[in-house]
Amino acid sequence: MFPAFLAQYAAGCFLAVAVSAIRQTGWRYLRLMCIVSCSIAMLALVFNLLEFGAPLDALQHPAAILLIAGLAAGFGWLFVNASQGETVRNSQRAYAAAAGLACLTAALSLAIANASPNPTRPGAEHISHATWLSGAELAFSAFLGAGLLGVATAAMLLGHRYLTDTGMPIAPLRWITRIYIALFAARVLWVIAMLSPRAWAGAWPSLGEIYTWLALSVRLGVGLLVAGVFAYMIWDCVKRRATQSATALYYLSMLFIFFGELTAQFLSRTEGWAL
Repeated sequence: MFPAFLAQYAAGCFLAVAVSAIRQTGWRYLRLMCIVSCSIAMLALVFNLLEFGAPLDALQHPAAILLIAGLAAGFGWLFVNASQGETVRNSQRAYAAAAGLACLTAALSLAIANASPNPTRPGAEHISHATWLSGAELAFSAFLGAGLLGVATAAMLLGHRYLTDTGMPIAPLRWITRIYIALFAARVLWVIAMLSPRAWAGAWPSLGEIYTWLALSVRLGVGLLVAGVFAYMIWDCVKRRATQSATALYYLSMLFIFFGELTAQFLSRTEGWAL
């Protein structure tokens, strides 16, 4: 579960840069995002190797190969960033997108493996195969989760740039905040769409499954409700050009999103829910 989350997080950070206003943010910010993204992808690869035990077997797994490909694109981006210097070109966007897509595919591969029904899992015999995720549901859910994690991190680090580069226009932060709000709204609608049929059919966990109910409460209460309040506050601060306040709110929002997406991974693994 943890390697899938880290691969998803790395993918989101790479892809967030690919859709951001890179020409207005400066090469130093892009270098920082590249280092952060590559570090998270490296952690995902290390944890993936540790899960397999045998390094040679792990390196043959598709997720490991895809993470290595993502890291290769990421290190290529770092080289291009250094060579271009102040003259930022769209080629950096292409490197970030390639690395992000590789890591996102790796996250999806790991998530599919985690979400597949395991007959040896305690209580698996009581779970209908119809409740387990389809590939399309899992892919879209992974994309939304990666987007939220990455855009929140990219926006938070971008907010720090305003402390040292006071002449930077508000447009880059405003643009990435719009993306964040759109992704958050899509995530809320997706969770509602996934839960509505189960609520209508009464297909909820039994009262004895306390960990599932706890994870669902955190997913909805912290990962969506509280994070939604902060998303509104962030947008209000950005409209007022209060960059420091927006950065602090992004800090806290990252924690709420982390809790929400980690519990979503847990529910995907145990219940087959794409939340």
